[in-house]
Amino acid sequence: MAEFTFMEQQMLIQGLTDQQKVLFSGQFASERRDRTLVFVLSVIFGYLGVDRFMVGDIGFGVLKLLTFGGCGILWLIDLFLIWARVDDYNRRKASEILTTIKMTTPAAPPAPPPAPAA
Repeated sequence: MAEFTFMEQQMLIQGLTDQQKVLFSGQFASERRDRTLVFVLSVIFGYLGVDRFMVGDIGFGVLKLLTFGGCGILWLIDLFLIWARVDDYNRRKASEILTTIKMTTPAAPPAPPPAPAA
């Protein structure tokens, strides 16, 4: 899959109030993972499963930790797959944050009725 772009993010938050957009931006900025950082950590510490732990794949992270990256095989495979996993993680987090914000913040109040003509 392609990178989780700013335009894709803007399409997600379309229709939210300004307050909800600020909440989303702040929470997503703290939760998102940088593709380059995760890749560098995958190259250096991938045999310990650090890359998988960062994208929420706890099971594979433990497997890589206990087998030293599957004797290097899983480490090598993840060097090619980690970019897509980071993008999937970011999309999943954005959707979770958006759902939480929509459920917990009140909707915009309805527009007042027009004033009667005098």
